[in-house]
Amino acid sequence: MKIAACLIWIASVATYAQSSDLSQRSETAPSVVTATNPPVRSSGSYRFPDHTQQFRNYLYSTFGPPGLISSAVGAGIDQGKPAPPEWDSGGQGYGERYGSRFTMNLTAKTAEYSLGALIHEDVAYHRCDCTGFFPRTAHAFSSVLTAKTRSGRTVFSVPSLVSPYAGSFMAVNAWYPGRYEPADALRIGNMSFVFKAGGNLIGEFIAPRR
Repeated sequence: MKIAACLIWIASVATYAQSSDLSQRSETAPSVVTATNPPVRSSGSYRFPDHTQQFRNYLYSTFGPPGLISSAVGAGIDQGKPAPPEWDSGGQGYGERYGSRFTMNLTAKTAEYSLGALIHEDVAYHRCDCTGFFPRTAHAFSSVLTAKTRSGRTVFSVPSLVSPYAGSFMAVNAWYPGRYEPADALRIGNMSFVFKAGGNLIGEFIAPRR
């Protein structure tokens, strides 16, 4: 749980900073509302996605570079341990571990985006408007546990917190060896935050801007 606690702290600090910046902008920016303009749902260039865009974001985070590359890296780490040790240590074992990591990510993203849509949170990763390696890296890590509201405010996200455990509990109960227990699912879920942060870093620095 140390990993999750550390990420919660980072997310809280980043959320407070971004919320303070947003409130300062709203105090200084003029508010103009006309009969032809829809209600404001954006902060700066941000606009809350409609259902079609949310589904596209879900497909990208699951089947795009962030999901595919982080699953491959996770499978490689599992192969080196090896974990689970009952699986083959060769190419077949890597394939099984990649399939396991990919399916865990698929389950986690399905839970995250479904819960996010239910409570009107945009859980997709958005690149930082900042510049510099360290600010962008901090943004990638803090985004592991944050989401955006309809107003564009960054908030702590319950869907982002619980969704990795949906994937790990699915793995332990569906295809992991029978000796694995709920405690193992919690441990695997904790480590999933690291792979999610890795996916965010890929989205921030490597994947093409969408």
